[in-house]
Amino acid sequence: MSKLVNRIAVAAALALAATPIIGLTAAHAATPAEAPPIRIKVGDLNLSRPADAREFEKRAQAAVIEACQAKGFRGLSARACLIDFNEDLQAALTDRQRAELKLARRAGADINLASN
Repeated sequence: MSKLVNRIAVAAALALAATPIIGLTAAHAATPAEAPPIRIKVGDLNLSRPADAREFEKRAQAAVIEACQAKGFRGLSARACLIDFNEDLQAALTDRQRAELKLARRAGADINLASN
């Protein structure tokens, strides 16, 4: 009888030892892959020209929609995603690009990107 109890105890110990390993592999498998960075093409634009500044804003809006929809956000989460994306975009702009966007806005381009 003690041999049977020892075997059950060993099996239970092995099962307890294997539980965290199984949990870690399942958690790793459930982690979504990180999305590639969103790129907005600006090399062909002169951001100080109002038409080009509007084109850049259109590209930025398309990128934010693509990024937030890819994450499956809706409602307030989508709004928060939009705000975060715009903050990241502002941070990614160079000083020269910001200055050119401000010039375009002064020249009559109705854009929101130069507001910060």
